[in-house]
Amino acid sequence: MRADARRNADALTDAAKAVFATDGVDAPAKLIADRAGVGVGTLYRRFPQRSDLVVAVFQRAVESTAAAADELAAAHAPDEESYTQLT
Repeated sequence: MRADARRNADALTDAAKAVFATDGVDAPAKLIADRAGVGVGTLYRRFPQRSDLVVAVFQRAVESTAAAADELAAAHAPDEESYTQLT
């Protein structure tokens, strides 16, 4: 993917995440595109169906969570006492 296309996709995903959080997944496409600083056509070229955009937002959240888990696991030793309190 070209660098500008990647930036647009990232901007759209970030904008969609914010808009979905405040207005729900049925928010107008124009609102998402405006927040991303792109046209509605760019949104639909990258995400032809709304479900494609929802999946992209969800996938980014899962990947971010997984990355944070790896970083936290590497930075902190397991705490047996804390673990037993959770069970």
